[in-house]
Amino acid sequence: MLLLPSHSFHSEPWSKLLQTVDIRRKNALYEQIAKAMNVTNIAINAPIPLSNTHSTNPTVNILRSPTNLQPLYGDFGPATSSRPTAQDFRHAFWVSVKQNGIWQIWAPVYTMFSRGNISEKARILHLGTLRAPVVVDPQGCTAVDLYAGIGYFAFSYAAAAGVKKVLCWEINAWSVEGLRRGAGANRWAVEVVEDGVALGLDRGGLDWVKNKRLVVFQESNVKALERVEALREYLPPIRHVNCGLLPSSRSSWRIAVEVLDPEYGGWIHVHQNIAVKDIEEVTSEIVVETCELVKAVQSLRSKKSLNRGALPENLVECEHIERVKSYAPGVMHCVLDIKIEPRPTIDRKPE
Repeated sequence: MLLLPSHSFHSEPWSKLLQTVDIRRKNALYEQIAKAMNVTNIAINAPIPLSNTHSTNPTVNILRSPTNLQPLYGDFGPATSSRPTAQDFRHAFWVSVKQNGIWQIWAPVYTMFSRGNISEKARILHLGTLRAPVVVDPQGCTAVDLYAGIGYFAFSYAAAAGVKKVLCWEINAWSVEGLRRGAGANRWAVEVVEDGVALGLDRGGLDWVKNKRLVVFQESNVKALERVEALREYLPPIRHVNCGLLPSSRSSWRIAVEVLDPEYGGWIHVHQNIAVKDIEEVTSEIVVETCELVKAVQSLRSKKSLNRGALPENLVECEHIERVKSYAPGVMHCVLDIKIEPRPTIDRKPE
């Protein structure tokens, strides 16, 4: 597929020309472009809208669907709803790309893809906290991606040394199917669990989890803690949680704190759009807010375990700020690597 920038054919000469020719001649032009570029499909890209404005009642675009993408040439598959069937998946137009040695697959009409995230994907592969022997458990660690999409960052965790399993949450069925196909292309065992499906039901227990590299929950991440608590004894400790929603992932921060391994702690990777001039200040504010969440979660755990000692200070620190890409003039897509220390206990194993 040839994906053209949003300003393509918008210059005055092109606008005048395209207004004077019929659809047959336009298609002939696009066909010649496709042949010259050796592609089957052509589309004009557009920013992902934060709301669905193509209906009489605009709603938040929670699926981050590329509704403004403009197909120009080729078969992009049948029109369908947000609840696609297996037949819809078979007849859809799928594309793939290999970045950092990892395949990713998606249906461009229904799911987004940002090539600007390639540097962050590469950074994850070489994170010292993944590659260094920081995990006590010899099984390695588990990573969680609360906004997995087609596996944008989840696949980098799956490929990283030290990560043995990745748990994913995603509500867009098209993204989940792309993730499933991408995992297969990378030869990773993957299991998709649909919303409302009980773990272990008709499976004779949960031992099947041990044989999967990725487990994908097609549901809201508000259910993540419940799922994780049911799975903890079958998983290496959860040491990394990715919160990859823009413009802000704030709604997932408490969930991230809750699912981290309570014995060893770990890192949450907070994605946030921040004005360049405010990066340091906003980072400090996020650290303070995260610290309050950590104290609330650990206080609740202490009450349940009858361990009501005072909570220590300095539970949270930002170890690194990654400026991923420019999101808008003066605004950066940043990732904050926030380290969360576990509550000290007398019998906790030393790292």
